Amino acid sequence: YTLDNNVLSLEQRKFYEENGFLVIKNLVSDDDIQRFRAEFERICRKEVNPPGITVMRDVSIAKLDYAPSEKVVTKIQDFQEDKELFRYCTLPQVLKYVECFTGPNIMAMHTMLINKPSDSGKKTSRHPLHQDLHYFPFRPSDRIVCAWTAMEHIDRNNGCLVVLPGTHKGTLEPHGYPKWE
Repeated sequence: YTLDNNVLSLEQRKFYEENGFLVIKNLVSDDDIQRFRAEFERICRKEVNPPGITVMRDVSIAKLDYAPSEKVVTKIQDFQEDKELFRYCTLPQVLKYVECFTGPNIMAMHTMLINKPSDSGKKTSRHPLHQDLHYFPFRPSDRIVCAWTAMEHIDRNNGCLVVLPGTHKGTLEPHGYPKWE
């Protein structure tokens, strides 16, 4: 899965080959994170509306009359026309690592910002485990990589990303939404 490069250590390459993910701490500067957060908040408040962008709210509150803010937006998709948010996809320090998996001909195929506001009490903010490859109609799958950066402190209590190590080597599993208990 990794290509020969002078960026990843042998240990990092072995870890990725076995587990299917890497954690590179503090790769994106705090200044950049704050700029991305500020732009996200501007989009949530409808101060800017880049072409093609999709702003999604929690289904349990989508039709309620809430003031536009980051407290109700759960996801922004297709933000490639927003110069500030798309800047993340061009950060040299991010691309340096992406190229270790894709090679130098890098193409952003899906831009998405996920927000985790407090649950409305209806458990609609929960997101089931899934394999991203189901949502990507392009191949080869061994040259698709996701760059993910948390914009605030995350842990199990506030909706962190969960990865099942090694599942990149298996088959695609059926997908659906479970009946939450």
